[in-house]
Amino acid sequence: MLPGTGGLEEFDLKQRILSAAVGLCVLFVVLRFFDTLILNAAVSVISLLALYEMLAATGHIRYRGLSLACFLTAAWIPFLKTSYFVQLRLFPVLVYLLVVVLFCILLAKHETLNFEDVGFAFFVSLFIPLSITTAIYMRDSFGAVLGMFYVLVALGGAWLCDTCAYFSGVAFGKHKMAPKISPKKTVEGAVGGVIGALLLLLGVAYLLSHGFAMLGSPIEVDYLRLALISPLLSLTSMVGDLSASVIKRQCGIKDFGSIMPGHGGVLDRFDSVLFVMPLVYIIARHLPLAGLA
Repeated sequence: MLPGTGGLEEFDLKQRILSAAVGLCVLFVVLRFFDTLILNAAVSVISLLALYEMLAATGHIRYRGLSLACFLTAAWIPFLKTSYFVQLRLFPVLVYLLVVVLFCILLAKHETLNFEDVGFAFFVSLFIPLSITTAIYMRDSFGAVLGMFYVLVALGGAWLCDTCAYFSGVAFGKHKMAPKISPKKTVEGAVGGVIGALLLLLGVAYLLSHGFAMLGSPIEVDYLRLALISPLLSLTSMVGDLSASVIKRQCGIKDFGSIMPGHGGVLDRFDSVLFVMPLVYIIARHLPLAGLA
């Protein structure tokens, strides 16, 4: 260990804890207004920030027209209710308009803009906001109470695994898991993340069931199903985290941003959520993890 490294690690840990505390406070405020447009607005802001960080990291932010088309798409998606997608079929219209606009930009800027840039812009301007907007689809599909439960399960499945993996890796990490992608991640950390997330997620679900009961909206949690899908959520979370690490390594950056000291940018915090949130929605549609009592 280099001189002073221990102090730097302690400072970094304090930063991570403080940033996490602030983030949890913001999350609490958003959940307080879960059944209102405040959730839609929060998802829109998160999507825009994450999209900006991705475009900035990959250098696409320099194409103003391309970036504007991406931002307008990402900002609009969270305000399209689930029922509208089915009844008015707005999503195909949105995708079609985005394709036309992007190709018009390509035609106008073909000397400096490549087709690969347009393809990348199309992908991220849909993938990032649609993944995060799954939180709204959960609310609209399952109702405010169960929707909030599933959103918290998704966030817990992503963040608890990350947190447990971090501390397990620091304490027991010896064998590198993906040294060329993320040198600090270890096999021991991954195992600790899966086990720790399983135990903590069951505990969170237990507390939520009692909390909802105290508020007059009791739910029944299927703890067996939750225990069975928790490892899957953890593994999916790791795929999302490593995928973001690959992008950062290829772009030559450490973090996507610095809005959250100790954590990096919004995309650094939501990279695993982008993969876990849609998975929880898919599972909940076919294999309910809870129901109204």
